[in-house]
Amino acid sequence: MALRPVPGMRWLLFSVSGRLSRRTYAWALLFWTLSLSITVSAAANAPDDSTSLALAGLGFILVCVTGAWSIAVMSIKRLHDAGLPGMLVIGLVIPAASFLVLLVIMFWRSDKGPNRHGPGSDQPGY
Repeated sequence: MALRPVPGMRWLLFSVSGRLSRRTYAWALLFWTLSLSITVSAAANAPDDSTSLALAGLGFILVCVTGAWSIAVMSIKRLHDAGLPGMLVIGLVIPAASFLVLLVIMFWRSDKGPNRHGPGSDQPGY
């Protein structure tokens, strides 16, 4: 029987496959919140010359795009861990439903043991 590789940061932040526990999801959201805060701070404190502002703006856009993708795929994995369909992540972009969907993602209990999305929490899928 072949051993499964240990999941890394690329799997955690950018892959849709597998399951993610509540704790790991919360830490990853904190990572993206801090990344965005640092980028906004750098952009706000950039000198007024056009090169510095352009680089700060580019960094902000880069963090926003990669962060949005990462949060979406982590939310899908979190939904998978709870045994819920990943398509519920669409609720995060609906203004009236986003807060409720985020609460479900954050606090819904994980399935114990394997489910159809993977062998266990914080592991890639089948």
